[in-house]
Amino acid sequence: MSFTTDVHEELIGLPLKKTCCRKALLFGILCACRPGETGDEWIIYLYHGDVAELAVQHLRKGFHAQVSLTRRMRAGRDTFCLSVHSAALSQFLDHMDDSEACGAEEAVGFRCAACEQEFLRGVFLGCGTVSDPRRGYHLELILPTAGRAAKIAAFLETRLTVPGRVRRGERFGLYYKSNGAVSDFLYFAGCSKTSFEVANACIERDIRNNENRATNCVARNISRSVGAAKKQREAVERLIRSGRLEGLSEELRYTARLRIENESATLTELALLHQPPISKSGLNRRLTKLIEAAEECDP
Repeated sequence: MSFTTDVHEELIGLPLKKTCCRKALLFGILCACRPGETGDEWIIYLYHGDVAELAVQHLRKGFHAQVSLTRRMRAGRDTFCLSVHSAALSQFLDHMDDSEACGAEEAVGFRCAACEQEFLRGVFLGCGTVSDPRRGYHLELILPTAGRAAKIAAFLETRLTVPGRVRRGERFGLYYKSNGAVSDFLYFAGCSKTSFEVANACIERDIRNNENRATNCVARNISRSVGAAKKQREAVERLIRSGRLEGLSEELRYTARLRIENESATLTELALLHQPPISKSGLNRRLTKLIEAAEECDP
């Protein structure tokens, strides 16, 4: 089961009481309609049987529309094809496709505050997809015309945030790719449960990323420490071979001997091995002098 299916099921299960909200929901779903074979026919393909049944129920009950529903395989998926003959639907879609006409609010005719949520709920049920937030954040609406995409983008911009736009062949996509925008969209549409799932997935990803960064930081520090220790040992060995070590001060000879005897010791550990122990900065100065003395040796 996909995450989109989970969202669809939550949206379908939400209560719907008012007639105006039923109309807003239905028009949201039918924004994905395309022209049929005859002038007054509209076709919509839905991938969720409950969404198709919901649309048929409200079309017959609220609009007394002529509706037929067939089930078929399309692009390898079980699909529900809805054919609608309705003057009210034709008028609504013509308004949505007209770039000079007013926005989606006027086309639908919102009558209460809940109508906005129901319209967006319907739009997602009709043409929306969302990725599993554990793998990434991508919510997209695919509309068949530029006019509908523009009006729904304007609707989203005034209530949420500006969606991205993309051309999908002959269709037009609106999308969000940040966890905050996806979560806000789902919450506004009524998906409180899946909205929180997106937020929780974001928190979990941040925790994992922080753990990975901490692990990588430790690994880099270890690598730098090992590399520095190797350079220090090589410097001491070069001083020994050249006979110059004996000409250095007693404290440098003492530190050199401890470095050779404790190859894997960190600077902190090596500083504590001195008797008496010395500071880390003091040890650094001694090791730097040993390296500088080694560099003065003849190759």
